[in-house]
Amino acid sequence: MRTKMAMDSSSPHCPDAAASGWRAWLSGQRSRLLFVAFFALFLVYGSFRQRYIWGVDSFGYFQLGKLFSEGRGFLPLPYASPHATALVPWGFTLVPGTEHARPDYPPGFPLLLGIGHWLGAPLWVTPFCGMLSGVLLLGLLRTRVSEAVALLMTAAWAVMPLTVYGSTMVMSDLVAATTLLGGLWAFRRGRPALAGWLFVLSVAVRPTDALFLLPFSLTLRAERATLRLFVHLAVAGLLYAAYNTALFGAPWRTGYGNVWGSMSPKVFPEFAGFFLATTWKLLTPVVILFAAVALLRPSRERAFLALWPLTLIVFYSFWESGGADKWWWLRFILPGLPMVFLLAAEGCELSREWLAARVGRATVWRVATLVVLALPPFFYLRFGLSQDDLWKRDIGRVNYDMVLRVEADLPPGALVGTLEHASSLALYTQLTPFVPVDPRAADLVAEALEQGRRVFLLPEPWQRENPYVASIFRRFAAREVARYDSPWHDLVLYELSRR
Repeated sequence: MRTKMAMDSSSPHCPDAAASGWRAWLSGQRSRLLFVAFFALFLVYGSFRQRYIWGVDSFGYFQLGKLFSEGRGFLPLPYASPHATALVPWGFTLVPGTEHARPDYPPGFPLLLGIGHWLGAPLWVTPFCGMLSGVLLLGLLRTRVSEAVALLMTAAWAVMPLTVYGSTMVMSDLVAATTLLGGLWAFRRGRPALAGWLFVLSVAVRPTDALFLLPFSLTLRAERATLRLFVHLAVAGLLYAAYNTALFGAPWRTGYGNVWGSMSPKVFPEFAGFFLATTWKLLTPVVILFAAVALLRPSRERAFLALWPLTLIVFYSFWESGGADKWWWLRFILPGLPMVFLLAAEGCELSREWLAARVGRATVWRVATLVVLALPPFFYLRFGLSQDDLWKRDIGRVNYDMVLRVEADLPPGALVGTLEHASSLALYTQLTPFVPVDPRAADLVAEALEQGRRVFLLPEPWQRENPYVASIFRRFAAREVARYDSPWHDLVLYELSRR
């Protein structure tokens, strides 16, 4: 009898078993759809990814990642010279008394790029991190709000202009946000060891992520999980400190130079105003106001979520090396913006509950709040598509084409002085770039000419008045060889010779 009853209770004709099977089927279908959606998002980011390297930042990250993939940590010089500082592209610094240069950037992002180099797809690393940030944000949202709200907020995050910017450019902003999200997700899932390593990785990506631990400590309790977190933070932190000491001479030096020397109260009013106004405009009032609603019911968790982005705003408002002329300067705050989305999701749920309790018609208000929450993605797409530097399929192409044109006009191995194009010349041509704004640049030119090397100068239009560039023009004869109108108008290539 017991056996028969057991068999009957597990029969598909049993209502409970049928309902359970139906829910399992729906859950499986939903998981498959989410997998397809996130994979499609990865492909979308990848189709708009930066395809060529130029400038200082992307070269510094990309080249260090390549060196890591080869088991190296230093950049070799093209040839030995007593004036070798001018042979080192910005993003690296010559190690005195050696023939190689150390990186000027932290190792976290290059480590991930190194994996990408090893797999043969380094420029797909940021698209993957962008997709992963959405997965992690959805995982955190599901523990706080309904499935519908979680999905809408994740969709908004996926197309938010700064998310798209960070997922398509070889920059560390989105990677710093993703690693922080990963640490928070791991800790909330009861994996403090993994959280500790991910938090330190985020600091190795962006050193200012260390400030995250200040507001995050508000949520910690005196328990075993917290102790394990701090133990693994310490172990991973010691490894990172050892790396910094070996390369830069002290555990607190990260390669960025004297950051504190770039802090100034003079820029605070302008930059703080820019960060606050651009956050309001870029995230839209919908997200900001829903986040504010969540703070009407304060808790330690919500205080942490609000304080982290505010901490970044305050810090970078003092940093004079930033800017306020382009919307994407807000990218410094990107590691804190997922917390605003978490707050906004909770605020949306609280708004619906409040309206349902006081007005009634819970279903109507649920639909209404979801409709409002569905608006930001459309605003984000509209804003992004209206910019001339987002959702582009040819990012970096103009720089790549330009250095190939220069290579076609010059003999192999010739020295070319340029700052912005030094990285592209080093990566994509057989030419030898040097940095004309270096104090030893003129001496390097004299040495090269004495050795029978041909030397050319390609200064950016705004660099012609630089004192070191001006000294080269005074010291050597300059003959115009070619003129280019891209990527900047009136870009002139000169050949240098002794007077």
